[in-house]
Amino acid sequence: MSLDGQFWFMVALLAVLLGVAVLRGGAEVAREGLSGGGALLLRYLPVIAVSFLAAGIAQALIPTAWVESALGRESGLRGILIGTVAGVVTPAGPFVSMPIAAVLLKAGAALPAVVAFITAWSLLALHRLVAFEIPILGGKFAAIRYGVSLLLPILAGLLTRALVRG
Repeated sequence: MSLDGQFWFMVALLAVLLGVAVLRGGAEVAREGLSGGGALLLRYLPVIAVSFLAAGIAQALIPTAWVESALGRESGLRGILIGTVAGVVTPAGPFVSMPIAAVLLKAGAALPAVVAFITAWSLLALHRLVAFEIPILGGKFAAIRYGVSLLLPILAGLLTRALVRG
């Protein structure tokens, strides 16, 4: 879907949600929802702006030739593994990881490698394991969850490769 298509899809979704809010709770609920959304926008807009600027700088710094050879179409399983490791060590939230994924795609990374990157970041990011899971849920739980999730980014990359080829 193009950026223009995504925009209009989101506008339509917003209109539907506003309609549901008005039907379920009246104009006051719709105003409350818009107010809350506006507050979130103001709160996160600086973070989003900085992350996209950082992604632009990363795009200028990351050599396209390296991305194409390490993560491109011909990289195969090696590219999926590199994407997985990169996702594991990316220490940030979605405001950083998603722009990085976009930069990788634009620089010539293949879909399977980027799917592995995002899947590994979502499931295996070390910073979340160390900062949240182990202290809050305990080492045993964290080790089991991490262990059963370890192969999922690679599997996601391989499945993406199979789908893209087909």
